[in-house]
Amino acid sequence: MTFTTIVSGFLATLTSPMTLFCTLLGTFVGLVFGSLPGLSATMGVALLIPMTFTLTPTNAIGMLLGVYIGGIAGGAVSAILLNIPGTPSSVVTTIDGYPMTQKGHAARALGWAAFSSGWGSIISWLLLITISPVLARLCTSFGSPEYAALAFFGLSIIAAVSGESIIKGLVAGLLGVSLSFVGIDPIWGDLRFTFGNINLMGGISTIAALIGLYSIPQILDSCLSPDNKKVSGKELSIKEIVPPLKEQAAHAMDILRSSLIGTIIGIIPATGGNIAAFIAYDQAKRFSKNPDNFGKGEPAGIIASEASNNGVCGGALIPMMTLGIPGDSVTAVLMGGLMIHGLQPGPALFTDHAPEVVGIFTTVLIATIFMVALQVFGIKIFVKTLNVPINYLDAVLVVLSLVGSYAIRGNMFDVYLTLFFGVGGYLLKKGGFPMAPVVLGLVLGSMFEGEFRRGMKLGGGNIAIFFTRPVSLLFILITMAVIISTAIRAHSRKQKK
Repeated sequence: MTFTTIVSGFLATLTSPMTLFCTLLGTFVGLVFGSLPGLSATMGVALLIPMTFTLTPTNAIGMLLGVYIGGIAGGAVSAILLNIPGTPSSVVTTIDGYPMTQKGHAARALGWAAFSSGWGSIISWLLLITISPVLARLCTSFGSPEYAALAFFGLSIIAAVSGESIIKGLVAGLLGVSLSFVGIDPIWGDLRFTFGNINLMGGISTIAALIGLYSIPQILDSCLSPDNKKVSGKELSIKEIVPPLKEQAAHAMDILRSSLIGTIIGIIPATGGNIAAFIAYDQAKRFSKNPDNFGKGEPAGIIASEASNNGVCGGALIPMMTLGIPGDSVTAVLMGGLMIHGLQPGPALFTDHAPEVVGIFTTVLIATIFMVALQVFGIKIFVKTLNVPINYLDAVLVVLSLVGSYAIRGNMFDVYLTLFFGVGGYLLKKGGFPMAPVVLGLVLGSMFEGEFRRGMKLGGGNIAIFFTRPVSLLFILITMAVIISTAIRAHSRKQKK
């Protein structure tokens, strides 16, 4: 791929009205899908693929990439305004986003989310166009020991998202890990905790659990609360919404660190934005001068979550395009879209279809710009959601939540599961137990168990295999350092009190 090919392809894509329109449409659809509980970027991409059959490859992939980037960023809207994550990766955004809304800073929170998502996409895009083959080869060499160590590291973050009580956070995390055992044993194939119900053979649906734990308790809370605060969108200005450059510069390290974490996690197959957001949030809190502000409306918490989960977008494209290995569920669907248009992912893609590859890279940048612009100019509309009478808003949210849980697999059992988790989540919330550790345990519990047991089989039953491989040993050492430093910090905080 020559420099001339890159420049000409970049300019051709950038000046094509049809490409710009398709990417804009895809980004708008992605934001809508991302902001509605239960709908996801994966669903949006899958639904739009048939609409791209008559388009050129660049226009088609531009539309689908717009849905991907917009969908991941859109999850922050409902997370911040309603404390209901629109996507699994925006769970962490609720921790500091909703407290900012309660303090009357909803527009500023949405502004930070939009710009953090934009910076995360741009940094991952820079890595995508520069060192993607090297990064792909490095991170796709992971085996079971490395995945198990990564999941172990992820579970150690429970303390960071536990709120005021670490003990309650650990109990909630253990509950999530216990729920992850439901389904088929990953090694022997035995049924566990299914109680004879075939719907539980595949395990508990993460989306159904997520909607139940976050959406239903929040709706019940708002119905039963005598005082529901509203935020006015009448006096909002672009100046209030856009974070000042001085503040963005002050958070430059948070943005860069979280974006790099998101990109690296995105490159590793079968991980995803939710894991990246939890890890980035933990590191942001660890490096912060005011860690006690996290969970109370700290912008750095929103920055960490949104920069990392949009950093995953560019990262997940790296193994998909260079090696033909999808980084997450969305890129698995995107890979199908590429092949439909005659583009076979892999090393030959960069030599046989150089103009199309440059066009795809360019549309990632265009979609990022559109995503930020649509959110900034749409924030006034988003914030007015809070001025809808609470009884109407709750009714709509209940319908959206239950329809969203049904739409994932077209299974009525998921609706019952959502209601079950909703009641359980409400009781946990009233007991002061945080929801984020439950989700983290549910997501990472099955991954850790399966990869740990496969790693043990690979090592002939000897646990030393996790300590003799450099990457897994590095993750284990980092995890132990995190656990020890968290314990020391908790002890010193207790002494100060």
